[in-house]
Amino acid sequence: MIVQLMRFMLLTAGAFGGYSVARLADWPSQTGFSQESVIILFIILGSSLGYLLGGILGREIAIQFRRIEQQVSEFQPAELVFGALGLIVGLMIAYFVSDPLRLLKPAWLAFLAVSGIYAFFGYGAMRLFLLRRHEVARQVSLQGASRTPERPKFLDSSAVIDGRFEAIVESGFLEGPLRVPRFVLAELQTLADSADDLKRARGRRGLDALTALAARGDVVTVVETDFADVPTVDAKMIRLAAGSGGAIVTADHNLTQVARVEGIDVLNINELAQALRPVYLPGDKFVLRVAKPGKEPDQGVGYLDDGTMVVVADGRDAIGREVEVEATSVLQTSAGRMIFAKAV
Repeated sequence: MIVQLMRFMLLTAGAFGGYSVARLADWPSQTGFSQESVIILFIILGSSLGYLLGGILGREIAIQFRRIEQQVSEFQPAELVFGALGLIVGLMIAYFVSDPLRLLKPAWLAFLAVSGIYAFFGYGAMRLFLLRRHEVARQVSLQGASRTPERPKFLDSSAVIDGRFEAIVESGFLEGPLRVPRFVLAELQTLADSADDLKRARGRRGLDALTALAARGDVVTVVETDFADVPTVDAKMIRLAAGSGGAIVTADHNLTQVARVEGIDVLNINELAQALRPVYLPGDKFVLRVAKPGKEPDQGVGYLDDGTMVVVADGRDAIGREVEVEATSVLQTSAGRMIFAKAV
């Protein structure tokens, strides 16, 4: 629609411009054509030029409009309010500051000076209000004293393909708006179409998880924002979270570290699982399935749900069965935690 509108406007302007140019000089004596033919020729040339320029300008305006629309869709309501207030304040200041500049001669110089003052103060005040929005919001209580709006949480592909992700969302630990960027969906689709069986299975598991959550309602929504100038998905995630004030949900250790250096909040699924590991102290009893023999005679080895190895003394005869054991000692190593126990 924008392209067609710009083409119509510039085509009309080109037609009138061509007519005006045709009347500026004595073209018939110079070209040998009649005045009517010259007028028609210049109108056609002006209209054609306007049509071409209208298409180019219209496409550029449409691209910029979509980009602005994507950025605005990521703004919080408070950001829009403060941005509008900053723009109004800046335009009011520019009105008083630019008053003497209207007396400049020639008129085009006055117009350029006044336009520059309005652009400078309008944009500057809007940026200033946006940079200080959190402090101002606390002062004027626009965000309310009872509750702070929840920030969006952007899902990384490593979190979505994690087998624990769907259960974590359903449990309510990841409350608030959950957002999946379009470039993350593209990455999952690429994995799902991969020739490698492992990658294909992980990609399909991620897409299945999002489909299952979408069937429950507005649990997860897709964000169309993309950054063409950013080469990697991790860098796009960081810029998206930084620009919108949201948090990143991931299972990627490297992304977690980089995002925290950038000052972005990260919810790491692996860290959550680590925090929820059962802590057994010497003397605690629990049921364990002995899976295999240990290194020492009569030892059995089993594993907790989180993968923690449990070495059971005199547990070789219980291989393949579930037995009640009592923890005798806990050893923390660089590879993780190991529990030594004995059969009860």
